[in-house]
Amino acid sequence: LAKIADLKVISRTSTQQYQSKPGNLSEIARQLGVAHILEGSVQKVGDAVRINVQLIKAEGDSHLWADTYDRKLTDILAVESEVAQRIATSLEAHLTGGEQQQIANVPTLNPQAYDAYLRGLALIVRQSSDDVEKGRKFFQQAIELDPGYAQAWAQLSIAESELYFGEHSQPRLEGARAAAETAIRLQPELSDAHSALGLFYYLCLQDFDRASSSASRPWPFT
Repeated sequence: LAKIADLKVISRTSTQQYQSKPGNLSEIARQLGVAHILEGSVQKVGDAVRINVQLIKAEGDSHLWADTYDRKLTDILAVESEVAQRIATSLEAHLTGGEQQQIANVPTLNPQAYDAYLRGLALIVRQSSDDVEKGRKFFQQAIELDPGYAQAWAQLSIAESELYFGEHSQPRLEGARAAAETAIRLQPELSDAHSALGLFYYLCLQDFDRASSSASRPWPFT
């Protein structure tokens, strides 16, 4: 019988404090309360992209799996699904039909929307109000290019919530709520969407109980 693993994925916001090339993976894994860490790098030359990914078992710093993906820029959006499936297989995780569908989902087929989304992510992690506002504009641009881009809606909500925390304006409050609700409507099991809703409750409404219950939903595994 195949081993069934119960998995959880630590949110990106929890890992922002660490360097892009951390030295002590075992210590970071201990601090995060995880058993495995996923590392990766991206190299782009013209319209060609090379993505290197490796899954590391924190205890003993051993590699469970590593692979390299060479893609055209227009095909890069499907790599995330491939990597997620390989991780689940490497960890011997049992996936339901709904979870397999989540993994197979490609966030957007619009390369320009994806580029705007990535630019927004690079800015919002800096957490200064100026950078968060610049990131918000990129997420808005991604949504204008692809209105069904749930991840961009979720990050737009996060940006609005962080900006509201500093200025307490009604438009920010309404924008954060609407963007989070839109992300969940578009992709109900998206972890970023529930994190966005949790952050909205936490920063905007200071409803800590609802923040905890909203942000703690597992993705995409149970």
